[in-house]
Amino acid sequence: MTSTVNKIEGIVSATPTPIDAEGGIDRTAVSDLIENLIAANTAGIAPIGGTGEATALSRRQKRGMLDATLEAVAGRVPVIPGLLSPGLGDTLEEAAEYAAAGADMLMLVTPYYARPTEQGFVDYFKRVSDSVDLPLMLYEIPYRTGIQLSLETVVRLADETRVTAMKACSLDTRYQMQTVELVGDRVSILTGQEDVFPLHMAMGARGGMLAGSCIIPNLWNKVYKLCADGKNAEALALHQEIMPFISMLYREHNPGPIKAALELMGLSHGGCLPPLRSATPEVVEALKLALPAILEKEKSAANQN
Repeated sequence: MTSTVNKIEGIVSATPTPIDAEGGIDRTAVSDLIENLIAANTAGIAPIGGTGEATALSRRQKRGMLDATLEAVAGRVPVIPGLLSPGLGDTLEEAAEYAAAGADMLMLVTPYYARPTEQGFVDYFKRVSDSVDLPLMLYEIPYRTGIQLSLETVVRLADETRVTAMKACSLDTRYQMQTVELVGDRVSILTGQEDVFPLHMAMGARGGMLAGSCIIPNLWNKVYKLCADGKNAEALALHQEIMPFISMLYREHNPGPIKAALELMGLSHGGCLPPLRSATPEVVEALKLALPAILEKEKSAANQN
């Protein structure tokens, strides 16, 4: 399949994976969440990434989640599944499978554990790029992989592979700014850092790929639009309003609290898979207290959109 999606901007929602009692995908839960997100004008759906617990899923479960997502989305927004394997074998097979299934773009994490050279990273992305007729999103998340690509390598990936987008999760502000300066004209850079979203937008990011948008998509879209319109003071003020709740969603390992919040909202996504654990009772109680107020703000934002 050839995708018409090369670049992307706005808020892309990184979605969790709802597993039913038999180990299959709860397709109703997938559909209900996606309808909420599309109604809130999400720019895309990103299943089977970190929030989707990709590394804990079987290949059958990952494909099931992608199929459920594609069916629910029905072509209305781009679908960008993750390829989070540290090795080439599974990655090449899944890339071909996801492309054939109808994915619009593939999110490819920097390969971890093996500790390759910079040329090794380029070789890896080239192999995947040559194997599918789809654009790639470079997923750079050094605090998870232990690897931060050199700026020269990022430029080479933009020049020599199908990378047209990037989920940037570096906490190094200078690195983020230099990345935008070097490839921002060719690569749609989306921040994965909800805590500094307005800052990354001010530096040139074109949006974000955010798990928290599964809970408050309209509020995140409002922050994005304020940033995109240059209304930085208003964007910062709204960001400060929602950050206590966002911080609660990441008090424990993602996606535990997000799945708990969805459960409280009537969009049950089940628990987490080992080695992750579901949200503790303390976090669930905190969410029960915080959700009514944030959902009221979300409702107000929806009425303004």
